[in-house]
Amino acid sequence: MTATVHLRPGFVQPVWQGHPWVFAQAVARTEGSPAAGDEVIVRDPQGNPLGRGYYSPASAIPVRVLTRDATASLDGDFLAARIAEAAAWRRDVASLPSASHTGYRLINAEGDALPGLTVDVFGDSACVQFGTAGMKRREGAVFDAVMASAGVRRVYEVSSEKHQQREGFTVTDGLVRGDAAGELDFLEGDVRFRVPAPGSEGGGQKTGYYFDQRENRVLVGSLARGRRVLDAYSYVGGFALAAAKGGAREVLAVDSSLHAIEAGQRIAADNGLAGAITHRRGDAKLVMSQLADKRERFDLVVLDPPKLAHNAREVEKATGHYRRLNALAARVLAPGGILVTCSCSGSVSGDVFLRAVAAGLRDANRDAVVLATRGAAIDHPSPVAFAEGRYLKCVVARVP
Repeated sequence: MTATVHLRPGFVQPVWQGHPWVFAQAVARTEGSPAAGDEVIVRDPQGNPLGRGYYSPASAIPVRVLTRDATASLDGDFLAARIAEAAAWRRDVASLPSASHTGYRLINAEGDALPGLTVDVFGDSACVQFGTAGMKRREGAVFDAVMASAGVRRVYEVSSEKHQQREGFTVTDGLVRGDAAGELDFLEGDVRFRVPAPGSEGGGQKTGYYFDQRENRVLVGSLARGRRVLDAYSYVGGFALAAAKGGAREVLAVDSSLHAIEAGQRIAADNGLAGAITHRRGDAKLVMSQLADKRERFDLVVLDPPKLAHNAREVEKATGHYRRLNALAARVLAPGGILVTCSCSGSVSGDVFLRAVAAGLRDANRDAVVLATRGAAIDHPSPVAFAEGRYLKCVVARVP
């Protein structure tokens, strides 16, 4: 008998509308004794079924709904069908992969109705990250389905300390299917990337690369011609490379990670751009302050910091950081320059982020006009009722 999670009155509408998370405070009682990773049915106070998902008793989100069909079996066949569907629409709608784009997100958790699962493809390799005990328990079926649907030669598992601690499972970064490769090799546009494989020295952040910014990198490339560009928090230099390929007259890429800087230098050299990009290791805040003190000015500044708010309790502190960062960026931005400023903190709404940007600009005695507000690339979908899935904010502004 499948266990049942009954919701409290007043907590039904979000789930009914399609929000896939059942928060702990929404649960009235649990019928049965489900263990971590078991399938459970979610019902409203009248007993009507709302959906079915995996159980995570130690989490603030004890159920993530995978389907509205309460009679479905969330087994390996179910997961394989969902993964195949995700691969199919990326091919048909997003043209991913293609001859010029061989790196992309295959599974975007809730956006592909597979909460607790993230998969990125890097050419002939895939990296899998589990976020729930339910997905981790069915890892064999996931690995096999990823190989079959994406047509890759190898699959790596990538750990997430936060998820592992919350869900109670253990992961070691490394190869789980196929033959090992020291690097993940893929194309983005006409730029060839090589980043360290999970488990190797210098293995990347998250799954190894940030595909969510792909379309925003294309925009930066189109804006860069003839401009002096600063790429703050550059990681392996995605924005810097796009700017250099777009004809920037000078590019400075700044990151605090030695491994990221070294990888960025290798990638630039591979693409004949070693002389076009200067890589500088350092804290972006300190570097921008030093540049401002020296009266250095850039025509285009890209500000793409790591996540600054991991939950609602950290939003106020994060907005203060965004304010200070954008003030620093404004100090090094030439009159009439373009600011591309980003937040990947899902807890910080777009309006809150824009207010922090505006306050930072005023702190630097600057104003701005917004040219565009953008989000993640097309292979990072989110359910319409799931605002948390639209975590990436990218504001493009002209600063007179």
